[in-house]
Amino acid sequence: MKDFGSYTCTVARQQNRQEGKVTITEEGLEFTCDSEHFFLDFAYLMDFRLKEYHLFLETTTGQVELSMLGKQTETFFERLWEAYNNKCTKALFVTEDTRYEGEGDYAYTEQGVVQQGIAKIALYDSCLVLYPHDRYARRIPLCFCKEPVTADFQLSLESDTGDTYRIGRIGRYSQEVFDRIVRLRSEVATKWREAHLELEQQLPSKLGPAQTCYEIMASCGGRMVSGLFSLETEGFWFANLHPHKAVVELVTNEQTATYLYQFPTDPQLFEYALRHAMESVALHREVIFTDIADKPLYQMSVDRNYHVAFLREHNAGRIIHSGSWEQQLRAFLS
Repeated sequence: MKDFGSYTCTVARQQNRQEGKVTITEEGLEFTCDSEHFFLDFAYLMDFRLKEYHLFLETTTGQVELSMLGKQTETFFERLWEAYNNKCTKALFVTEDTRYEGEGDYAYTEQGVVQQGIAKIALYDSCLVLYPHDRYARRIPLCFCKEPVTADFQLSLESDTGDTYRIGRIGRYSQEVFDRIVRLRSEVATKWREAHLELEQQLPSKLGPAQTCYEIMASCGGRMVSGLFSLETEGFWFANLHPHKAVVELVTNEQTATYLYQFPTDPQLFEYALRHAMESVALHREVIFTDIADKPLYQMSVDRNYHVAFLREHNAGRIIHSGSWEQQLRAFLS
C-alpha cells in the first residue's frame, strides 16, 4: 500500500473554514479538522484544479477548497492525481503491465459530446487510457479501433462506434510512442478478429449445457450474435436481438440467468454497447447487472464507460433458469 502522505492546510466547505490535515489514501481523501472528521471517496470527486495555490475539489455534494499548503501545494496535487488515477485504473479493470506512461493533451468525442484538456496517458497490453484530473477518464480498447492516424505530432484513434480519441504534445519521443501504439493496435485487433472467428466456427461445441438455451433463443426469431469477454479470460456470451428488445446469456463457469433489455435505439447500436461493455468489464460482469448503490468503485466504472451505463439504463430484468424459463423468454420477445 503506497503512502501518498498527509498535509496540513486550511479546509473550506459549506461556508465553514478551518485548519486541518488531509491524508491521501488509495480510496480517497481523509480530512481531520478542528471540529469534524470526514472522508471523501474518489468516486464522488468529480474534478480537482489548482488555481493560484488554492486547490478546488468539485464533489457530488459541493466544493471543497484547500489552501495554505505552502511549498507542498504542487506535490499534493501530483500525488492526489496519482492516487485518483490508481483508483480509476481499478474502476476501468486494467490489470496489465504498463508499456508507456506520460502526460499530454487529449480530446475525445463520444456520441457527439466533446471532452478535452490535459491528461496522464498510459498504454497497456490491450488499451490506451486517458487520465484527466476529473471524472472523464477513458479506457480505449484497441481491439475495436481502426488503424490510427498520426499527423502534426498527434495520434487519433477512431472506434467502430464512430467515437474518436486524440492525444498530442506527449514529449520529444512522441513519434516512437505513436509507432508503438500503431503496432500494438494492429496486433490486438488481429488477435480479436481471429478469436471471434474461432468462436463462431466452434460455437456448437463450446456451448455445452447452454446449447438448449441457445437453440430455444434462436427459434424466437431475431438475430443471434455472440462474443468474448476478453482475449485473456474464458467464457463468452450470446444474445438474441430484436427491434427494441434483446436477451443476453453468459456462458461461464458460474450459474447465470438470462438478462433482458428494452431500448429505443436500433439493435445494431445495442450490439455495439453490448460488445464494448462485455469487453470492458471482463470478469467483473456484475457491474452491468447488479445494484451498485453501495459500491463506489463500480459507480466510477459506470461513470467512465457509457456502454456500461447504457446497458444498466435499459436492463429490463432477468429470467432464472427454471421450468418456466422458455415461457418467460418467449413472452418477453413476443
